[in-house]
Amino acid sequence: MFGVFPKDDLDQTLRIKRFLMAFGAYLIWSAICFIGYSLELTTVPLSILVAGVSASFILNIILYSIFRTGLNKNFKDPSLTLLQMVIATFWIMVVVYYAYEARSGVLLVYMVVLVFGFFRLRIRQFLFLSVFAFVNYSAVIFLLYKTHPEYINKNVEIFNIVVLAFILPWFAVIGGYITNLRISISNALATIERLTNNIRDVIFVLDMNLEYTYVSPSVKNLRGYEPEEVMNQLLYNSFSNSSRDTAIKTLAEMTVIEKSGHKNSVDRTLQLEVTRKDGSTVWTETKFSFVKDKNKRTVGILGVSRDITERKRAEERIQYLATHDVLTGLPNRMMFSQLLNQAIESARRHERQFAILFIDLDRFKIINDTMGHDAGDELLKDMAKRFRQSLRAVDIVGRPQERNDVVGRLGGDEFIVLIEEVSDLNQVAVVAQRVLSMAMKPMVILGEECRVTASIGISVYPTDGEDEQTLMRNADMAMYFAKEEGKNNFQFYSQNTQSQAFERLTIETNLRKALERNELYLEYQAKMDLKTRAITGVEALLRWKNPILGSVTPTQFIPVAEETGMIVSIGRWVMKTACAQNVAWQRQGLPPVSVAVNLSLRQLMDDKLLEDIKTVLDDTGMAPNLLEIEITESMVMYKPERLIEVLTKIKNIGVRLALDDFGTGYSSLAHIKQFPIDTLKVDRSFIRNLSQNSEDKAIIEAIIAMGKTLSLNVVAEGVETMAQDEFLREHICDEMQGYYFSKPVAADQFADLLRKNNTSL
Repeated sequence: MFGVFPKDDLDQTLRIKRFLMAFGAYLIWSAICFIGYSLELTTVPLSILVAGVSASFILNIILYSIFRTGLNKNFKDPSLTLLQMVIATFWIMVVVYYAYEARSGVLLVYMVVLVFGFFRLRIRQFLFLSVFAFVNYSAVIFLLYKTHPEYINKNVEIFNIVVLAFILPWFAVIGGYITNLRISISNALATIERLTNNIRDVIFVLDMNLEYTYVSPSVKNLRGYEPEEVMNQLLYNSFSNSSRDTAIKTLAEMTVIEKSGHKNSVDRTLQLEVTRKDGSTVWTETKFSFVKDKNKRTVGILGVSRDITERKRAEERIQYLATHDVLTGLPNRMMFSQLLNQAIESARRHERQFAILFIDLDRFKIINDTMGHDAGDELLKDMAKRFRQSLRAVDIVGRPQERNDVVGRLGGDEFIVLIEEVSDLNQVAVVAQRVLSMAMKPMVILGEECRVTASIGISVYPTDGEDEQTLMRNADMAMYFAKEEGKNNFQFYSQNTQSQAFERLTIETNLRKALERNELYLEYQAKMDLKTRAITGVEALLRWKNPILGSVTPTQFIPVAEETGMIVSIGRWVMKTACAQNVAWQRQGLPPVSVAVNLSLRQLMDDKLLEDIKTVLDDTGMAPNLLEIEITESMVMYKPERLIEVLTKIKNIGVRLALDDFGTGYSSLAHIKQFPIDTLKVDRSFIRNLSQNSEDKAIIEAIIAMGKTLSLNVVAEGVETMAQDEFLREHICDEMQGYYFSKPVAADQFADLLRKNNTSL
């Protein structure tokens, strides 16, 4: 559908509007001409008058066509102002020729035309128009002087020409200056408009009643509203609930300071959350400052808002990473320290007590080492979820301002729980037991089922400490005591715990230097054939004697060695020493016997185990079949598929394998036959009560029968009485080991024992 103005072209629309104003002036001029004719103020023939008016209409139609087709955009003067004024001047001078007495009125019309040019033409254009008008007027007067001198007042006409000669250049200079000034102002305003239209920051101006007087178009990008929509809103409604009070308070403070006559500028920059049209929110950094007029009076407030949502999210992410464990999302050590100190202050103020649960996962290092760090990470994440579930049903992470149970991760496989407002220690025990139950539930990691347990140490404020360091240290001590008590349990801190923890620390410190100080040594316990009564083998048992601690039992230092990883290097030394001693006995002319060494799960999972075994055998020169490696039943049941592969490789070297402590785990005949073992060693706990307990007798009979079925050598451990010895011989047990025959002895004592029990020597 045709419209008077083109769509989506504001500049062309403005030019056509100016043209229509000029066209209106043509209509008025035509009417004036006809009025002059009717009053007989002009001698112009009616035909010429009608032709001139018609030509004006035709000319304006042509000009409108030029505008609508856009041809004017190619001209230096796209508004065609000079062209229109030249045409108008020409028609006015034509009428001057016929006006006679009305000549002064016609010249007045020309002056009005010049005024219109004041705001459109530059100096050069205005000078051209002035010269054009001056020449035309002079030509008309000269023509009249020649053709109708009776209509000429020579003096008046000369005066008019002189006036035009002075006035027109002055009009040109003043009009051109005004035009240049107007264009400069227009360009400046256009520049400002372009800036405000394209700048991403939102600029707004408020009056002293905090009502909008201006909002930049960029508000649409920030908030989704058109500027006109924002102008009809209240300032405070633009802020979310979290920021509204801050904005109100700040603007009120600024107003009070400004009214007090404060000389310095009162500016404030705030981080405010504002609402969008779709209901979402964005974070802005908004600077407020006062707007003053030329008299230094405050007339409004200028605001500049910048979208900082991404920066805010980045800051929150950095803050989160600084205070939370990345893997589990739990508060880290720094965050937990803050929460703990807040709890201490609150408990001190209200005279309450709270508890700390220091949790360490048992056997986590084994899973991490054997299945890989990915599996370990999955286990830790699952444990974090379980520990959250075991506490009270509130959001336990990230709400330090609320009273709740808080669980955090200190690093590795250590977790810690803060239980506030404890009225009864039984309440803490219930929570600890719940944590233990959650921890030991089986889980599937990387497609395989795993199971771990936890050891928990508990300290209570203020009984066990009144500051962070003491509470944490005592909970840590109690946790180690829980491990020493067999793991998968919790222990409250006590003075006895402290002494045991100190003892453990002392053992660890001295054990690290035991090898280099030659404090470790081996004792050897013989294995005897129950039929021939001959010594068939020997088990190497690790011993430690420290100049400060004295003789430290294996039950005291071996768990420490396993936990710290020192068992790998110690186990390597044990194997090498035992094999070298066996070769030394043979060089003394003693018969060759197998020597057994115990292997921990950490050693069994060590990547260098096979290499270590081969190196020991090569260095000592001992035959592989004389080395027997003992592993426990619980070890092989931990990760059967993986361990079968390792044990098979050891077996391929020629080394014998023995399953120690058999009967205490969960092995079945189906399980045992999968492993490439040579010997079953019945646990001493079944031998101890053999004479009184019929169930133990039945178990031993079943184990011996199973061993025979699998063609395994069956060895009974812990034989201490004649009755036990006789029972085992009657049921055709292959070998026995225990104090009844020989205690663990030194290497030279075992050599003497071997000589006495070998009839061929």
